[in-house]
Amino acid sequence: MIQLLPYEQCPEMLWKNGQGVTREIYRFPATDNYAWRISVATIRQDGPFSLFSGYLRNISVLEGEGMYLTVDGEQSPLIPPFQATNFSGDSEVSCTIVGGPLLDFNVIYKAESTRATVSWLREGTWKHQQGTQLLFNAGDVLEVEVNGERQVLQHYDSLLMSAPATVSVVSAASSLFARVTLSA
Repeated sequence: MIQLLPYEQCPEMLWKNGQGVTREIYRFPATDNYAWRISVATIRQDGPFSLFSGYLRNISVLEGEGMYLTVDGEQSPLIPPFQATNFSGDSEVSCTIVGGPLLDFNVIYKAESTRATVSWLREGTWKHQQGTQLLFNAGDVLEVEVNGERQVLQHYDSLLMSAPATVSVVSAASSLFARVTLSA
């Protein structure tokens, strides 16, 4: 299955702790007890993150100058845009934003059943063999070829693939996308 996920159709919801908002790109399965979830969140001010007990998290800054995470009392170095950073959903986490409000890309996945990797790329050709793969377009327009079929992703649109595929992205000057691979 190949599914285009337009960003403007992603539902907006409050964070679990009520301190901000997120747009959910996709959740599997579509229940409260999901194996994984991908979203984009707005962080307007410094503060705590929600706890996600039993989950692992990966976060990348999309817009803004960066942030510092304090995880269980330890402050990270500056996390610049498009640097995927992992931490436990069981940890006590807060952030200090740099340069005003920011937007971030989040992958949350169940530690006991799912593995996830996030890579930021400008181009590439690969064979997707098993599991699920999601491409998230952080550039202007991204042209993707999947099994010879052309897909066009607008800014912040995603493409979900859950069947084996040959994928090709040819770089343009503004190309930048996340490749998220999820497997059991």
